[in-house]
Amino acid sequence: MDMDNALRKVSSLALLMAPLMAFGATANQDGTAETIYHNAKVVTVNDSFEIAEAVAVKNGHIMAVGSNSQIQALASTDTKLVDLHGKTLLPGFYDGHIHVGTGARPFGATFNVPTPDQLGEVLAEQAAKVPAGEWLVGVMNRPYCHMKMPNRWELDAIVPDHPVMLACGVLKLTLNSQAIGKAGLSKDTPEPKDGLIVRDEQGEPLGVLTMGARSYALGVIPKPSLSDEQARENLRAQLKKFPPMGVTSVNVAGVRPNELRLIQDVYARWGDELPRATLQIFMFPGYDHVETSLAEIEGLGFHSGIGDQRLKLGAIKMAMDGAIAVPDFKTIEPYDSQVSFDEHGPWENHDGHFDGVTVIPQDNLYKVGKRAHELGWQLGIHTIGDAAAVQAVEVLERILKESPKKDHRHHLHHLTIRPPEATLAKIADLDIIVDTQPNYTYYNNAFMLAAVSGERLERQNPQRSLLDHGIKIAYGSDGLPHGPLLGIWAATTRIGYDGKVYGAEEAIKVEEAIRAYTQGPAYLTFDENERGSIEEGKVADMVVLAEDPLTIDPLKLRDVAVEKTIVAGEEVFAGSHVEPYYQLPPAL
Repeated sequence: MDMDNALRKVSSLALLMAPLMAFGATANQDGTAETIYHNAKVVTVNDSFEIAEAVAVKNGHIMAVGSNSQIQALASTDTKLVDLHGKTLLPGFYDGHIHVGTGARPFGATFNVPTPDQLGEVLAEQAAKVPAGEWLVGVMNRPYCHMKMPNRWELDAIVPDHPVMLACGVLKLTLNSQAIGKAGLSKDTPEPKDGLIVRDEQGEPLGVLTMGARSYALGVIPKPSLSDEQARENLRAQLKKFPPMGVTSVNVAGVRPNELRLIQDVYARWGDELPRATLQIFMFPGYDHVETSLAEIEGLGFHSGIGDQRLKLGAIKMAMDGAIAVPDFKTIEPYDSQVSFDEHGPWENHDGHFDGVTVIPQDNLYKVGKRAHELGWQLGIHTIGDAAAVQAVEVLERILKESPKKDHRHHLHHLTIRPPEATLAKIADLDIIVDTQPNYTYYNNAFMLAAVSGERLERQNPQRSLLDHGIKIAYGSDGLPHGPLLGIWAATTRIGYDGKVYGAEEAIKVEEAIRAYTQGPAYLTFDENERGSIEEGKVADMVVLAEDPLTIDPLKLRDVAVEKTIVAGEEVFAGSHVEPYYQLPPAL
């Protein structure tokens, strides 16, 4: 009997009934598979991390998992047979922390500066297109701009007759003198509590604004008109980048309530071509907006979990401190004074004794977090620095003691500077999850070098420490230009952008990293019974890799190609895709 006939042979009733009972009411009555993936190395990522050979799919779910001979019996003449020729089949990756926006570029920017060397050329070209006095709003490519932002004088030398604003990501921007004047900035402008105005020795603004200080500029730059249709197209384009990476689910770590209808429209129209999405609602209580945030939460009228398998609501997201790439994350001890800082860094305002920025005071975080918790919301708190982690955990501990909830699944985003042992123990005891980004070790290493050194640098972005404390982890990319395979590579090698290994003791095993990029985020969003592993009854979200991540040299993990991405049993990507990554010169 040839292979095709063998695959279509129907076996005993007992063999059919076991997967159908697990599959439940969604199975068709004839008990045959719609699609069978066979001759594969199926890495199930179940509790035992078992390896199988074939998977049967029906009605968007996994009907059965087993050997080629077992799964052959579930085929009929109508079954689609996919021979994977020994390739590796994994559960679809779940990116537990991404960002999308309705605009194609931050702040309505109309042009891009690819590298610092192209700054003069690009600005001069843009200035020639518009009359003097009109705004030029652009974006500088990450991560180059984070390491050295041009100041007002450098921009003036290129474009003296136009107000210029260049964004570096969404957390830092720089202005020339005309733009500084329009923003009303001077040496008398008060320093915001939740951001920095970088100044010269006389206190005059140099043009670089971070975090809350950006509001001075954002209040005066032109607001681009953006139709709902264009916003939808922008969202769709951003989300379509994920299937080629092997990503079948995403956790969007922060959208505003007014964006929900647009994202809902996108999924109603194009959901079948996109990864499943969980949306976290971003709240900004800050120093002065607690009542506004409380009113927003009360006005939402629902809580975490509403939605369906394609699109649903997750946590309330709030940011406790600043960011790595400014850098202005909040630390227990000041940034290391022996580090050779860039002349445009915020530390120049603080005589070398800078310990970051607190974006939300503890009391405000408690007020908003407590009410959200009471109303049924999961909480996700951004904590980059160790001081922010300590404070956030203290707030969560107080909330959970006053209003106990067993399966809260509150979590910390990032936890990048390793907090004290007592805080790690408390995170484990309170069953707080950590949504961590393993690619930070590579991508953000250059920015860490501008803030910390020694043990803090080596143990930044801890991974082994979290697992050894029994802390549940979920992996994501933070919307950086890297797919899960680079994240798995970074988690297992601890290699920085400069090729050096940082904190080898924080490295974890490939199996652990794969679980953190599949089961971990599924648990974070209460989806562990539906996603995160290849098991009977779960949704048929899978990825085919050209090479086996369990046996390949770990140094080559980031270059493994994605060949197929399958969501609900349907291929949303087919080809050969290796996600590009920045290769920065060590001297930068």
